[in-house]
Amino acid sequence: MGRVLKHEILIVILTTIGGLLLGAPSRGAESRMIVTSTVPERGSEYPTGTLRMTYTSAFDAAEDWALFLPGDPRKNTIVYLHGSFSYADQIFTRNDVRAFWLTRIQAGRHPLLSVNLRGTSYMSPAATADLTDLLGYCRNEFGCQRFVLLGGSGGASSAMAYAVLHPDNVHGVIALGMCDIMARLDFARKSDNPLLQKLAQTVFAAYGGTLEEKPELYQARSVLAHVDRLTMPVVLTIGENDSLIPVAEARKIAAAMKGRTNFVYHEIPQGNHDAALWVDIDLDTLQIHKR
Repeated sequence: MGRVLKHEILIVILTTIGGLLLGAPSRGAESRMIVTSTVPERGSEYPTGTLRMTYTSAFDAAEDWALFLPGDPRKNTIVYLHGSFSYADQIFTRNDVRAFWLTRIQAGRHPLLSVNLRGTSYMSPAATADLTDLLGYCRNEFGCQRFVLLGGSGGASSAMAYAVLHPDNVHGVIALGMCDIMARLDFARKSDNPLLQKLAQTVFAAYGGTLEEKPELYQARSVLAHVDRLTMPVVLTIGENDSLIPVAEARKIAAAMKGRTNFVYHEIPQGNHDAALWVDIDLDTLQIHKR
């Protein structure tokens, strides 16, 4: 099977009642995501074999892109969800993330799917639909069998939100610094920090409304409202002194998940926001390596 595709590939997905509840427009019996190109990504930051995939969304015909680095399809495919105001290339171009996580992914021969998903949208309805289609594409085209979501900060919030929405598509979650999406956005909009205020405004725009205006969309993505859906292995890390995410809110998730054998909570004493990113987690077992 050729990795560089010279023609458009159509992926047929069924429109389900669940999709309608997530805010997807009705398109009749089926909708289609169109992958318009799959070409080698250029640049010294990208390992040999990295592919850039561009596609037209089945949700609203918007264009977006993702990066795919092949590996052993029998192993966990790592789905990297970038942080706020970043893009799909973050794991390749941000030096500290590249050195820590890309190195581990390559050493373990894991396939890597790094997704753009409408920028800082925190798993909005459009981003949710696109990720579902992308996972299906990687399953069908590259033979990927198991998907582990990996993200820090905004990427961690998106990872947990997607796991709540589509647990059958997710075989594990590594959430590096997050709390429940509703608490996260409420904290951001009330903050004196202009960056957090911008974050809240950006996400609200992606959802088409605030927490009060679109409560069903945010509630559907709430970890605390749907703890029972997180049946896959989940690792949640956070710095004790994180100034961008309330550690008290992360502890609420830990309390709700307490006693579950599939859940690991790791709080870094006196750690800041970025401290949550540098916890050494085995990408096969999703266990924290002991130092």
